[in-house]
Amino acid sequence: MPPKPGSGKKKLSKAEKEKLKKEEAERKAQEEEEARLLEEQEEKKRKKKEKALEVERKKLEIEERKHRKVQIEELNDVLDNHRKALEGDNEFRRKEAKWKRYLMTDGSPDPSNQGEINTYINLKRENNTSSDIETVLLDSHLDLALIDELEFLLHDTPKEELTDAVVDHYKTTIQELQDLLKFKLDAASHEILLRATELQDPETLNLQFTTKSDQISLCIWGNLCKNPRIKSYEFTDTGFMFEIPKQLTLAECAFRVLSTKYDHYSMYCKTYTPRLRKKKEEPVEEVCENEEERGEKEAEDEGEKTEGEEAKPEGAELEKEDTMDLMASLREANNEEEAEEETGSQDGKGEEPKEEEEEPWEDPVTPEPPEWEDFDGDDDEVDLRAYHVIGGVFHFNLLHLPPQPKTVNNWTMTQLVNPPVLEYMDYVADFSSPIAPSPGKDQKEPKDNQEEKKKEEKPPIGVSMRLPEDVLFMEEPQVARWDNINMCWKLDGFTDIKYFEEERKLKFKTNRFDTMALLQDFHINMPFQSWEIRPHSANSAVFTIIAAIVELEIEIKDSLCCLSKPGDKPELSHLLNKWMTPRDFITALQKAGVNVFPAEDSSKYVSIQEKSPIVEDRLYEQMALTSAAMSYSWSKWNSECANRDWILFQGAEALEDEPLLEEDWSLFLITKRRAMKLKMTEYDETFSDQLAEDTEFQSNLYHLLMNIGSEKAQQRIDNVSYQFVHCVHQLLSATKFLTYA
Repeated sequence: MPPKPGSGKKKLSKAEKEKLKKEEAERKAQEEEEARLLEEQEEKKRKKKEKALEVERKKLEIEERKHRKVQIEELNDVLDNHRKALEGDNEFRRKEAKWKRYLMTDGSPDPSNQGEINTYINLKRENNTSSDIETVLLDSHLDLALIDELEFLLHDTPKEELTDAVVDHYKTTIQELQDLLKFKLDAASHEILLRATELQDPETLNLQFTTKSDQISLCIWGNLCKNPRIKSYEFTDTGFMFEIPKQLTLAECAFRVLSTKYDHYSMYCKTYTPRLRKKKEEPVEEVCENEEERGEKEAEDEGEKTEGEEAKPEGAELEKEDTMDLMASLREANNEEEAEEETGSQDGKGEEPKEEEEEPWEDPVTPEPPEWEDFDGDDDEVDLRAYHVIGGVFHFNLLHLPPQPKTVNNWTMTQLVNPPVLEYMDYVADFSSPIAPSPGKDQKEPKDNQEEKKKEEKPPIGVSMRLPEDVLFMEEPQVARWDNINMCWKLDGFTDIKYFEEERKLKFKTNRFDTMALLQDFHINMPFQSWEIRPHSANSAVFTIIAAIVELEIEIKDSLCCLSKPGDKPELSHLLNKWMTPRDFITALQKAGVNVFPAEDSSKYVSIQEKSPIVEDRLYEQMALTSAAMSYSWSKWNSECANRDWILFQGAEALEDEPLLEEDWSLFLITKRRAMKLKMTEYDETFSDQLAEDTEFQSNLYHLLMNIGSEKAQQRIDNVSYQFVHCVHQLLSATKFLTYA
């Protein structure tokens, strides 16, 4: 028989098996040790490489920081020179204005002089001989000019020269002048009512009086003939029509419509200025002030610690010794590595550069956007952060007709009141109250009661008004009344409001006679669709904004600007080609119903591109500085870029007053630390921050353009007028187009 399989192999003994296992374990341990040592070597090489790269990066950062510091100092020198020149001009202008004011001999008081202005106001109030409307309208020019002068002083005077006492004096004087103007207009209205029979219309036998100046319009209708057939009346010169309730057709009454292009009410409303939300105070940790309690607490902690140490087992001592041995060997290995690194440092390798202190201008922390108070008024109260009054204010009043002069034996007797006071008639139509329950089917209301109720009913007053010709309404205006108790505009008390856009008419019914105004959405033109600023020539440029509804073109030359487009809006014709300072231009445009100037808290009401205010403010300044040689325009990538510290826009050198081609434009990226011209264009499908060929990034836009611009462009930027730069900067920062477009 053949041998059994495996019968020739020698069986291993137990000792041999143990030996083989031991050898295998030793081999594996050796391999693992070799792998560990190799891994340690690779890790050391990696760390050494990373350290070298980190050192190199720090060197580059320090070099970049030094370069940036030099450039920023150069830019600050340029901007400081402009500011100093501008401050010198402003200081000289203020001194000249004070001197001219001192030399004025026309009798007008100095509103900043408390003695002079108080004397002026008191004399005007006590003078009853100049209450005729012609004199009052003539004097109103001076009163309004004094108010404007004080408001300008509040805005123009350096903050260090404006003490709290001076500010309070100016604001109090403004209010007193406003009250004086209202007092004189009321006195003039009273004087007209006293002469109602003398001024009555020969055909209707009623008082029909109309007069106006460039700022004020006064219309009065007096019910002298008491004709019940007259149910309405229209002042044709102003286009204001009102219905006459039946109860008033036989009353000794007069209707007054006093319209003013100024608004002396809104400034006293609590929502007129933005309000920052108060931050909640963080809870402060309680501090143990009693030294004895603190000592007792520390003693208790020490006692607990001692007890814990005593409770340790005996084996812990051995563990502690083993740990100390291990720490000693690790320390020895670390010492060897530190010795090697020190040797390398002495050879000039691995030396880390010292970091210089960061300049606060170059890379400050982007602040969090401010939080504004929410509107907390009633439903019918107007939020002046969201709406603004345009077209001025109109007073629609119902007045008692005073006793008329009587002629007896060639003598004319007139009842005089000193001071002259208008007597207002009380009339409130309660059309918002619930209707009284009607009698039952089997119950009939007496006819006398029905007639009595009809007599007592006060129907609402229908009003139709022509909108101001110098105000552009872009939507149906809202009509509001002034609540003198709560000091705010309110929307209650109006029904049946109808807007006729083509005829420029507004019709409504009101339940009372009151001070009223028309309102429009403050942010109706925001956000903007696009923007562009391009130079015409040296110290001349044109700034274009395509807003949500209207397109504006603003000419800028030296220190002034004017509206050049749109030319097809007759409501804005009084502003076309009229040169003004930026401050006056902004005010005039807003009064005309066109607002492209966001307020501090407009981000609450408009969807914006959230960008760093630090980068944004710097960029407006540098754009203004270079706008004499560069065109800038809107870019879609600015809204698509989510990084708050990145702002993108298009730019092109423009030395001739000619249209630019599509290929002339380049894309620019500005961050807190860098300004660069990108390789990509506006029309690329994907975004890339790769630098354009043959260009380098710089610390700011000014140095970037001085580096890549032509020699002629650099000369124009160097020779730009500081007045032009300041004018451009005011308009750019007022529109905030980098975040609102």
